[in-house]
Amino acid sequence: MEEKFILIACFLCSISGLTLIYFSSKALSPEKVSIPEINFEMVGRVVTTEGKIVNVRFHEAGHMFLTLQDGKTRIQIPIFSNLMEKLENFGLSREDFREGRRIEVTGLVEEYDGQLQIVPRKLSDIRVK
Repeated sequence: MEEKFILIACFLCSISGLTLIYFSSKALSPEKVSIPEINFEMVGRVVTTEGKIVNVRFHEAGHMFLTLQDGKTRIQIPIFSNLMEKLENFGLSREDFREGRRIEVTGLVEEYDGQLQIVPRKLSDIRVK
C-alpha cells in the first residue's frame, strides 16, 4: 500500500514539474519592444525590436556594426565575425544590410561604452525585411 502511494506521489510530482517547465519556457520568449522603449534596466534581457538601418560599419576583424533607428531613437547592433562567417549559409550577404533596409533583431540587451546595444546570438535572430 505504501509503495503504491509513493508511486502515485512521484507521478504527480513529475506531471507538476513538466507543467511548470512548459509554462516557464513560454514566459521566457523575447519581449517585443520598440527601440525608444529600450533602457538600461533591460540590460541582460532578451528582446526583439525592429528598425531602419541608418549606418553600417565593417571592422577589419570581420565584425559588422549596424545602427538601427525607430523615430528619433537609435541603437547599435553588433554582428560579430562568428556570425558574419555564416551569413551565406543562411541566405544572407553583407549587401542585404544596406542603409534604408528594415530589419527585426532578437538579442541580448547589453551596455558597451555607456551605450545600449542588442547583440544577436544566432543568425536566425536577424530578419531582413
